[in-house]
Amino acid sequence: MVTHVLLAMGMLLLVAKIFGEIVERYGIASLVGEIIAGIVLGPILGWVVLGEFLNEFLMFGVIFMLLIAGLEVKFDDIKKHIYKAAVLAFFGGIASLFLGFVVGMIFFNNFIVSLAIGVAFVSTSNGTLFMILMRIGEFKSDMGKIIIAVTIADDIVGMLALSFFTMFMTGANVAVGDLGKLFLVSIGLYLFILSFGSKLFNRILDIAGFLRDEHILFTVPVIITFLLAFLTHHLSLSIAVGAFLAGVAMANNKFTDSVIRPKIDVMGYGFLLPLFYASIGTMLVFVGLDILLIIAILVTAILGKFIGCGLISRFFGHDWKEMKLIGLSMIPRGNENIGIVQIMLILGAFTMTVYTSIIFVMVMTVIATPILLKLFYKSKY
Repeated sequence: MVTHVLLAMGMLLLVAKIFGEIVERYGIASLVGEIIAGIVLGPILGWVVLGEFLNEFLMFGVIFMLLIAGLEVKFDDIKKHIYKAAVLAFFGGIASLFLGFVVGMIFFNNFIVSLAIGVAFVSTSNGTLFMILMRIGEFKSDMGKIIIAVTIADDIVGMLALSFFTMFMTGANVAVGDLGKLFLVSIGLYLFILSFGSKLFNRILDIAGFLRDEHILFTVPVIITFLLAFLTHHLSLSIAVGAFLAGVAMANNKFTDSVIRPKIDVMGYGFLLPLFYASIGTMLVFVGLDILLIIAILVTAILGKFIGCGLISRFFGHDWKEMKLIGLSMIPRGNENIGIVQIMLILGAFTMTVYTSIIFVMVMTVIATPILLKLFYKSKY
């Protein structure tokens, strides 16, 4: 068993990194190539089939994915845009949730499946969006900072949506009062972790920085992340929420940019994330795919963000060109969304066919966004 796992992991990592490098040279996020690598090794060639151990192990990929996303959030950089960002993130999330839910009801007439489709597309992929903004020269511009603020608020909306969905899936006869209680618990936990928790974690990290062990600033953040993921899981808020909160709480520490993030990135981008994305490719099923469903979800994924974030930005005084940049930049779904869908699959929210269709759409949004920006937004691109 051990030798089979080692062979599978070695093959997945090798081909994932090769394919990731190839697609990045064409301006496409590396996760697309890594997923394609899994498709080649799994469904096409049949060389890799995930076993129970590897399937469970890959949950660490989800945790590191959300930790990395959280570490990118620096509240001070986007503070002046926070109210506008919260409004745009809310409407972008609501529009995406509603449209995804409608598509689910049309195709499946099932509340849970429809809700799962909607929740899966609530948030935008931070990593993909940041890469796109850097490529078009807008990452450090005023508009870039507004978009970054929106996607940070968007993460919180997405995590809250996942929390509500997890409660639906794990609880029976959920009442409105229970949802209100979960909302208050979620907001309370966010405020507690980002205020008292952030100060506590930063104090712990400052102490760790004086120790002789040069790797302690990797070990301590991972411990904090695992403990928070455990806590949020037992509060019915999902492990993803805990991992994300841990990252945000540690994002402003003096060691984060210089020591912690480089160490976390090596473990994440060098090992767990390419393995995670490639494993997703091995699980995709090409038999019985519903092309109409894929097209419908893709259209709603694009329209949800363009309407909810782009069009609504006109009410804040943005012109047509800025509106297009905001709306189109928020389209890609990737890292966090794939982690959320993986959690939904484990919860039994939908079948492998629906899972495959959702992953296809997420990959397509990553590919489509740079193309749409090139077509409809000309400045600096």
